Amino acid sequence: MQTLTVTKRRLHFEEPIVRANVNRIRFPNNCPVCGAPASKMARISATPRRKVWIRPYFVPRFYPWGKNQMADNEGKSFLVGVCDDHSVSDNAELRVRGLSSVVASIVAGISIFALIYAGADYWVGRPVSPWVFSYLIILCLSLLFVFLAFRPSALEASFKIIGFDFDYQYVWFAMSNSAYRNLFIHENPLDAELVSWIVKI
Repeated sequence: MQTLTVTKRRLHFEEPIVRANVNRIRFPNNCPVCGAPASKMARISATPRRKVWIRPYFVPRFYPWGKNQMADNEGKSFLVGVCDDHSVSDNAELRVRGLSSVVASIVAGISIFALIYAGADYWVGRPVSPWVFSYLIILCLSLLFVFLAFRPSALEASFKIIGFDFDYQYVWFAMSNSAYRNLFIHENPLDAELVSWIVKI
């Protein structure tokens, strides 16, 4: 896992990260997690930080000349080769995370009723209903489900998009596998370099 320290407006990384040209990236035909030969493709996406505009006419895409620029910068995704063991499906992952969020929301919404019944039992001096304790167990299980669903996968933990430069011409990758990182630099000798810090904007 990448760790960093902040000095003024610079982010310093203990391990070097990769700065690469967005439009000229060539990913190695190896898995970034374990280094095994890649047999499938996985999509790694990032949405650049967006500005919030006060009025519609301040938004560049409001005008014809700004549409293409905004469309290109709405989001960036990269296809990375991975092995069978570390292949991740975007649709499956989104479905699991969406389902876990819905389940946790419904279970958490029932909390108000559980508190009302538990409070009523306590107020009249009788033991709390057993179903309240059962509900607490279900609540804990749903929260555990959310935690597991949103926990970074092995691919997400080993290959991260740190960010983009001001005009989205370059991207910074954090790669925990040093062998894969060196191979990436070898595959992109003119369009990628190792850096140990970036300027925070």
